Amino acid sequence: MGEFKRDLYKREHDRQLGIEQLQKMQEMPWFKLLKEDVERGDVFPALRYSGEVDFYYRGALLCKYKGNLKGAPTTSRNKEPFNPENLDDYKMIKKGCEEWGRKASGEANERAALSVLYGKFSPYIKPAPSMILLDIEVGFPKLFLNNEENHRNTQVDLLFLDKSTGKLYFIEVKEAGDGRVKAESGDRSAQEIFDSVPVVEQLNEYDAHLAAREDEILTAYQNYFSIMREIFGCEIYSGKLSLYNRTKLLVYGESTENGIQSLKALRAKLGNDLIVFENVLDMVDDLPERITAGSFCEEP
Repeated sequence: MGEFKRDLYKREHDRQLGIEQLQKMQEMPWFKLLKEDVERGDVFPALRYSGEVDFYYRGALLCKYKGNLKGAPTTSRNKEPFNPENLDDYKMIKKGCEEWGRKASGEANERAALSVLYGKFSPYIKPAPSMILLDIEVGFPKLFLNNEENHRNTQVDLLFLDKSTGKLYFIEVKEAGDGRVKAESGDRSAQEIFDSVPVVEQLNEYDAHLAAREDEILTAYQNYFSIMREIFGCEIYSGKLSLYNRTKLLVYGESTENGIQSLKALRAKLGNDLIVFENVLDMVDDLPERITAGSFCEEP
């Protein structure tokens, strides 16, 4: 959702997504097409700090909307205007996103893989699940502690909300073949392997942001609920929020021998904050239990 600066965050959204801008957007044919897909869980909307709403399909950016009195989207995935005049036009644009997902590699492939979570945990489907996917690709700006830059700009993959408790969970996701979740094992101890796995530094950076920005994060997402209610006409959550103070790590896919030893070292240190799925992410119906209570799968 972008930088968590409470006053500026609210001011940007009040200016870019005011009542007139939202009403104009809701009247537009392109929005009516997207709204149907949002309610089916095919398209996922994400509210950004700058006052934009990003719409994702199959992990690709379908379009952006930044408040304007014409109700026109600002751009599409390939930087071209997004203005489908009918359902056939819209299907062609989505087909381009699907092709992007099939060809994607690296982090783009990861985003495509994560898109299967939209339909399972979107807060806009009916009935909405108790554990909902609230936001994706959540950005934090540079973190300064004691007037020194401690951590660079960072971006966490997923944010879930457990509506039964009001607790927010940030989750970083890695495919098992990603070098950032592996380290050479050899004769090294579990602690030595753990200290060498690159994702550990990433998790520590995220945790520092959570600790320093907890109040700002909670306030930002209360604003999030209000704006998304205006846009989509649904009550996502109305209770009090709290924040789980560590970033969980979700690893999916088959691991190499080094990967297996690295996962064992990660599990020894992270405990319930490591979640492992040995296959793709379309069989994750027990993910809510894994998030709230840790991973119950067999030791890797």
